[in-house]
Amino acid sequence: MRKTFLVCFAILSLSGCEKIDNINPNVPANVNPGVVLPQVLYNISNTLVGNAFELNNELIQYTCMNNTFTEVQRFKLQPANSNGIWGLYGRLRDLNDIVDMSGQGEGLTNYATIAEVIKIYIFSVITDTFGDVPYTDAGKADSERILTPAYDTQESIYSDMVARLQELAERVDVSGGLAYGGDPIYGGDMLKWKKFANSLRLRLLMRMSAKSPATETLIGEMLANPDRFPLMESNADNFVYRYSGSLPDVYPLAPNFVRDFDFKYKSVSAFIVDSLSKFNDSRLFQYARPTNASMGTDHPEYVGLPNALPVSESANYNGGYNFQSYLGTRFQSNTEPAIWMTWSEVLFLKTEAAIKGFYSADAKTLYESAIQASFEYWDAPFTPAYLQQSGVAFDGQLPKVYLQKFFALFFTGMEAWCEYRRTGYPLLVPGPTNVNDGKVPNRIPYPLAEQSLNQSHYEEAASRIGGDTMNGKMWWQN
Repeated sequence: MRKTFLVCFAILSLSGCEKIDNINPNVPANVNPGVVLPQVLYNISNTLVGNAFELNNELIQYTCMNNTFTEVQRFKLQPANSNGIWGLYGRLRDLNDIVDMSGQGEGLTNYATIAEVIKIYIFSVITDTFGDVPYTDAGKADSERILTPAYDTQESIYSDMVARLQELAERVDVSGGLAYGGDPIYGGDMLKWKKFANSLRLRLLMRMSAKSPATETLIGEMLANPDRFPLMESNADNFVYRYSGSLPDVYPLAPNFVRDFDFKYKSVSAFIVDSLSKFNDSRLFQYARPTNASMGTDHPEYVGLPNALPVSESANYNGGYNFQSYLGTRFQSNTEPAIWMTWSEVLFLKTEAAIKGFYSADAKTLYESAIQASFEYWDAPFTPAYLQQSGVAFDGQLPKVYLQKFFALFFTGMEAWCEYRRTGYPLLVPGPTNVNDGKVPNRIPYPLAEQSLNQSHYEEAASRIGGDTMNGKMWWQN
């Protein structure tokens, strides 16, 4: 199954990475940025979905494989597990093209701003996966013939990303719009793009706050000045890519790419099923489907599979495949959105900031609003009684906030793995066949090609973290 998905996904993620010199006489030589932008967003979204499915969800115990493809949940990460993340560098050429096109006519500056914001998002995903990576020299193969870019430290990358995002958010021309359209995210609503840039900056500032105390002031300044730094304010502000449902613009896990037969090898983890069941959390019915044996009966059952069991035990757990819950059917819909960032996440960030005293706000209200926003996004029935349960009710402490944020980040790219590495929550118990002494990996080793094509810079970067292993820490980790 995994081979089938990776082949399909590789085709999607690599399109646009190589420079093609053949000229199609039926295609105009001059393409406007409104044509390029949706293609870039589509390709990045495919990468996010693919890595949520294959990497994040198994590392963080949302899902697990129940056949022989168990390397990820056993924490055996290798360069091949990068699964297209390093390939996101290929999108920089397209984004640079958008910036160049935006200087060729009036009313195009917002395209350049959008492209630069997306570049920061790409860099954040790449650096949070590998650590030190090419940044300053990245994407300059065409313009400056830099074919072996130096690796910047993650600390310097973060410092620049948050500074750039502030500049870009302030540069957004809210009244300017997009002359050629081509915005499948916000339909040309530039205020929403401004909110996204600020919201992404808040995510990155919080991530680096433990290692850079000065960011506490920056976070406080952002949250105390919503007029200057508007953030997402509702689920209508979510940054999600909505697939049209017509080929090729369909959700990468839809039957066009992944057969229903294959889905039976991707069970939902016992950790998430048991945790949501404990709180009668209706998001469970979106994340998972009932066991095949109980589907359609008066008493549907949801049974998660413990991660990293021996293969024979995994296949036969609870009586076999028909008695285990697979991913919810919504994840095989042609039009299921790809999640980049949501309002719920922003509310959880604000909750954490309030609890830590970075700014003055009612943390309880923010926390409860964050939970409700997540239920709303997932179309899960919600009642206020949910918030009164002993394991959910706000107590002013961060562990409950982190657990609820974990629930809300389902299928949000690699974000749950990032949050686990930053906070240590939720308290996961690695499976019995894990090969990393019970430790969730901190990073993915660099692609093998870097060892031969960019050897000196690769070796320098690897030496800074004590070797190119999956246990080298992110700069922002405690």
